[in-house]
Amino acid sequence: MLANPAFCGTKRLVDIRLNYRNQWTGFEGAPKTYVLSLNSRLWKGRLGLGGFVFNDVIGPFKTINSSLNVAYHLKFPDSEFSIGFQGNYMKQKFIGTDITLRNQQDKAVNQYITDKAGDFDASIGLLYYNDRFHIGLGANNIVESAFEYYKNDTLKKGNYTNSAHYNFSAGYNWSDNPDFTFENSIYAAYVSGVPFLFDYTLRLHIKKQLLVGGSIRFGDAIALQLGYTIKDKIQIVYSYDFVTSALRKYQSGTHEISMIFSSNFGTDKKKRGFNGRFLKQRFQYLL
Repeated sequence: MLANPAFCGTKRLVDIRLNYRNQWTGFEGAPKTYVLSLNSRLWKGRLGLGGFVFNDVIGPFKTINSSLNVAYHLKFPDSEFSIGFQGNYMKQKFIGTDITLRNQQDKAVNQYITDKAGDFDASIGLLYYNDRFHIGLGANNIVESAFEYYKNDTLKKGNYTNSAHYNFSAGYNWSDNPDFTFENSIYAAYVSGVPFLFDYTLRLHIKKQLLVGGSIRFGDAIALQLGYTIKDKIQIVYSYDFVTSALRKYQSGTHEISMIFSSNFGTDKKKRGFNGRFLKQRFQYLL
């Protein structure tokens, strides 16, 4: 849902997700990300409503992004089409004491001041899916919001501008035996001025409880994943990234852990969640 707001409401009646990512362990100032998201499916299954809060810490910047998300789901005989919109408010803090300057007389940076700035932004997304496949397009930071620092200092006043992010995702779940489901997915993202990102992920779900898998982020990293599902409601997944780029010499990998709680709270499964929405109904909710 963070990358594509059209995913809002595609799971059960209530879906809560916690995520922590510690990137490039041992590299000073490396990113740390904390995420809490919640979404639900309402209005006879036509509307997805939710939001998230994430805290991103990267070097001298600390950013808190709060979001509200809405998606409308159009129903077809064995699939659905979702259109999603997301409104964001981002609050960013710049910590001058975390900066080391090569030129100590740099007039653009004040090392002795911690400054704050905030702005609104938005995201949109499209998703065509059922319980076996999905194809999605998302666009984030489409307003390209700007943070203005040192507003009262005419010599150091400067802007930090968010660039728009565009992403594409697709996935297919295959199973010849109901106890073994293979989840295939790709994810690609384009941002002006940075390398193109492309991921491929393959995960095996065993008896709807154990998850094992791996991802390849071309030119950057290989990730291994292990997860377990408890009583078809709670899923915990751990991932470790082996960095393959030139950065591998200066860090010791990336750790990520996710916890998902997804439930219909005893409602009729034929009316809520995936059951009854699609024809085959092979796969679990937590994919």
